[in-house]
Amino acid sequence: MDTSPKTVREYIARAKFHTQKQDLLKSMKALAHALDLLAASQIFGRERIEIGILLDEAVRLLMEQDMMKRFLPNGLGYTKGKERELSHTLKRLAAALEEALAKRRIEERRKGLMELDELMLSAQAELDKKEPLEARRLFRKAMEQYGEEHGLLVDIGTRLMLAGLPAEACEYFQKSIEVAPGDVRAFMLLSQCLEGLGEVEKAEELLKTILRRFGPDEAILMRLGKAALARRKWDEALVCVQATLKVNPQNQEAHKVGAEVGTRLFGDAKAYLLDNPKRAAKASTTSKTITVDF
Repeated sequence: MDTSPKTVREYIARAKFHTQKQDLLKSMKALAHALDLLAASQIFGRERIEIGILLDEAVRLLMEQDMMKRFLPNGLGYTKGKERELSHTLKRLAAALEEALAKRRIEERRKGLMELDELMLSAQAELDKKEPLEARRLFRKAMEQYGEEHGLLVDIGTRLMLAGLPAEACEYFQKSIEVAPGDVRAFMLLSQCLEGLGEVEKAEELLKTILRRFGPDEAILMRLGKAALARRKWDEALVCVQATLKVNPQNQEAHKVGAEVGTRLFGDAKAYLLDNPKRAAKASTTSKTITVDF
């Protein structure tokens, strides 16, 4: 433990800084640590006198705060040689304050969640009554006040999507992606909304983004494969089918699409099962024996 005068002064300075910022919990902890260091040190002479002056000032500044006056109407003061006693008192006060703050945070969160529930229920009721404007107002209020709540934006977007408002839902899914880029649900739901709005290419690009960020996904690969098949993009469909089968070799839908792609590209319904069907097809063509009858 570093008990040098420099370190003691640093903790006293931290205590004063936190007091000025009204963070009394951190101030008391820093001040108590400074007192412990001083009590365990071998600081004498002029440096000890200077540190004593700094401590006296820091304690007086702390005791001038309204919260400390409520805790200790008679206040506290620094007395040379009583560092351990003062440190013990400050630690007890810090522990009590920390417990009180924790209880207040829990109560505030409980109250906030109740208010959020009321907003969401009211908004859903408006959707059920086919009053989307009022529902959207309530949802926006919920987002502005409680947007940091995990999953809220996806919840709102899903409710709007199920109510037949995909354009409005997109906004919430996009915001969710911005604040929680690790939540794959927003990506998936946004792709569904875009597809429903006719933005097929954007939806497919989003699905490809999901694969790049989160790795192979059987359902997404098949969606892309079937979309490529519908557009007669056989090579793209083949890539998706083979990637799907790496994830799940038993996927019957992938085998069905693969058979069609293999037939279209290579004239062989089982070609998609090969690692490199293009090379195999080329080799098969070049190795054929040509017989000429005279």
